[in-house]
Amino acid sequence: MRHQVLILFAFFCAPLWALEQVNLQLNWKHQFQFAGYYAAIEKGYFRDAGYEVTLIEAGAEHDPIAAVLKGNALFGVGASELALHRARGEPVVALAAILQHSPLVLLANSKVANNVHALSGRRIMLMPHETELYAYLKREGITRYRAVPHSFEPDDLISGKVEGISGYSTDEPFLLDKVGFNYAMFTPRSSGIDFYGDTLFTTEKAIQANPKGVGAFRAAAIKGCEYAMVHPEEIADLILARYSKRHEKDHLMFEAIEMQRLMQPLLVEIGHMSEGRWLQIAQSYVELGMLPADNKITGLIYEDRPQKLPIWVLPLMAIGVLLIIVAGLIAIYFGRLNRRLATEVAARHEMELVAQRSEERYRMLAEQSSDVIWTLDLATKCFTYVSPSVERLRGFTAEEVMAETMENSLTQESLVKVNAILASSLERLAKGDDSARYATVEIEQPHKNGGIVSAEVVTTLLLDEAGKPYAVHGITRDISERRTAQLRLHEINEQLRFKLDEIEKLQAALQEQAIRDALTGCFNRRYFDETLERELSRARREGYPLALLMLDLDHFKQINDTYGHQAGDEALKMLVETLSPDVRQDDVFCRYGGEEFAVLMPRMPLAIAADRAERWRQMIADICFKFGNFDLRFTASIGVASYPEHGKVPDELTQFADLALYMAKHEGRNRVVVYEETPPD
Repeated sequence: MRHQVLILFAFFCAPLWALEQVNLQLNWKHQFQFAGYYAAIEKGYFRDAGYEVTLIEAGAEHDPIAAVLKGNALFGVGASELALHRARGEPVVALAAILQHSPLVLLANSKVANNVHALSGRRIMLMPHETELYAYLKREGITRYRAVPHSFEPDDLISGKVEGISGYSTDEPFLLDKVGFNYAMFTPRSSGIDFYGDTLFTTEKAIQANPKGVGAFRAAAIKGCEYAMVHPEEIADLILARYSKRHEKDHLMFEAIEMQRLMQPLLVEIGHMSEGRWLQIAQSYVELGMLPADNKITGLIYEDRPQKLPIWVLPLMAIGVLLIIVAGLIAIYFGRLNRRLATEVAARHEMELVAQRSEERYRMLAEQSSDVIWTLDLATKCFTYVSPSVERLRGFTAEEVMAETMENSLTQESLVKVNAILASSLERLAKGDDSARYATVEIEQPHKNGGIVSAEVVTTLLLDEAGKPYAVHGITRDISERRTAQLRLHEINEQLRFKLDEIEKLQAALQEQAIRDALTGCFNRRYFDETLERELSRARREGYPLALLMLDLDHFKQINDTYGHQAGDEALKMLVETLSPDVRQDDVFCRYGGEEFAVLMPRMPLAIAADRAERWRQMIADICFKFGNFDLRFTASIGVASYPEHGKVPDELTQFADLALYMAKHEGRNRVVVYEETPPD
């Protein structure tokens, strides 16, 4: 009968233990990009979700979305091109965006192309499914280029076989940096194309067939990503040991750092997706002619909501549960019946042996332990047992300690602390709080030589048969060395904190010096170059104007030659002091070089910028300062150019402002000239 019950129990429970074998199609070869999936397999997260997962690498021409749609894999890793497939009626469903920003970039030889427009008419290696790069080129107006099949070898870029290649910011830059190759990296985000990166996906059919399983798979994958981001070195070692040695460990760790930047796990929950962002991605495809305006991507985003079960499932489940309960009760009954007699026979003999062995073991441990083991009677506050190790701790023998009360074994301060803890524990225990039986406290005890010993005491209240406390069992450990080490560590931490504060102040000062001109206090040329590219990208993205003024002191060489370089320096400082109060907070006032200055004016229309330049020209002409016995005056010429009327990239805008400045000099100096496409006759 018992065998029949066990067979019946196994019949109902066996399906619960089976693991579903599934393939997960990657979108490239094994590397840290897929660290979360390696962690989910290694740590058993997929198995806990009910899956035995096989990872499938992708080849050069392999499309992971096509592989999942054909049924070669149940899950896959894609990117924002999922919106294209969904809009075309293909039943793909995005489960989790692992990378909040796409790592896809264009890499070019910086000597050939220092801006993306320089790639026009050039040879570029691209893969067919890299839709966001095609969208990026189209938005930048680059339609004439030669698309070359991808070799996935950065050497082709280094050798000049091609002028540009597509790649991941997490991958190819490491190889190029390693060989010291100077390259430019262009990202679609600079044109407002901010797509999701690696995205876990499946099909509608898979979700309908097993909604809970898909949800569990998604949760396991996200948990794996979280683990991988916290333990990158462990996962890098795992990749090298089990998956691929294609990349060395330094390369894998470079990927991990860059993935942290793209995932932003401290700001955004891993796997998070928003409907608005997917709609914006689809709209980007519409604007670029890659999708019709009336497209629909409804159903693309996975929604983890419970599915309504068929009406017949609940009754069947109830019957199954009832059968399992009945089988379990029968098995328990027969098991208890067979064990009861043997248990009762052995119990008494075992209890006697346990009691005898326990007493012997306790006495042996107490006498050989370096900690002091003791018991205290609550009624008399006297020790009823103290282990011999107390002599090493306090210099007193066990007999001497047991001859005195608890008060004599503590300093006055520790006695007050112990009595308070004991009173509190007894009160809580009386109210039914069993955790009050246990306490840990640090105390100080007098030594026989007149010194003080620091100790940690762990105590347990012993209860009688009525449940009332009658004694305290305790273990005392010497923590004098630990206390000294803690104090020393605190001192070291304070010193370290002071040093760190000094370093932070020095770093702030060095950072400020790196972007400021030492003579005038203006921003320097380096800061101007960085800011111009950033502000121009923002103006292009948000659609506002940007003006650039190039200002040069007239006949500055004569001032230096006649009165000396110190007079020239004073002239430059007077110019900055005069104009600075009239420069807006958002404007960037830079010393461009020598006696030449540049002023970058975000959100400043060309006409207003020209008026501002004329006012500054007059303010400069009104400057008069004493230098020795001389009253010195000077004038300035100003060239004005703006986006979008003139230049659309940093080099163009700077060039046109310089040309306008040259025209102002050529036409007689001490004037403002606005750049014109066609110079007047």
